[in-house]
Amino acid sequence: MKLQYLGHASFRIISEMGTTVVCDPYDGKMTGFEMARVRCDVVTVSHHHGDHDCMDAILGNPAVLDEVIACAADDIAVESYATFHDDVKGAKRGANLVFSFLVDGIKVVHMGDIGCFDEEIVNKIKGCDVLLLPVGGTFTVDAKGAKWYVDGVCPRIVVPMHYKTDEHSFNVDGVDVFLSQFDEADVTCSASDTLTLFDAPDNEKTRFITLQRFKD
Repeated sequence: MKLQYLGHASFRIISEMGTTVVCDPYDGKMTGFEMARVRCDVVTVSHHHGDHDCMDAILGNPAVLDEVIACAADDIAVESYATFHDDVKGAKRGANLVFSFLVDGIKVVHMGDIGCFDEEIVNKIKGCDVLLLPVGGTFTVDAKGAKWYVDGVCPRIVVPMHYKTDEHSFNVDGVDVFLSQFDEADVTCSASDTLTLFDAPDNEKTRFITLQRFKD
């Protein structure tokens, strides 16, 4: 399995067989930078805000999943769970979907713009292999809220997303605020835009990996 970071809260998941899923494609007018144009079989949308549901950079004619669902995209199993974008049951920012993918025996969970503390979601995704987690606050859980999910879910790997970079035109916290809560030895700042896993990781302690933005 390959996990490619497209920037902001968007990732491309590629199975060994070549099935490709893009999560939460974004509008560059909202983020301040353009998303690379990519081809995929499926697009998942956690919620309908422009920085999570923009199809402008998506090539081809993929299926779009934007509701609670359990299905298969060739060799990738997809399941989604209803949550909220805020801590008042959606009254401020609406609903949010958490998507879980089983790819080549590896469970990857994309949290979307989760903005609440949801014990039910924690129980559903507990022990996942890779957790794609918003950490910037303001529009999602903040660094402390993201740590609450790490402590509850106990994933093997966390890849932070939805945090402030030099490119972003809106203001949320940077990733360092989140990472500073953990041991430096457990943090890897990768020079690559892609995380490749041949098997499910077996590390006992959670690892944190930041990826560069794919720009090609």
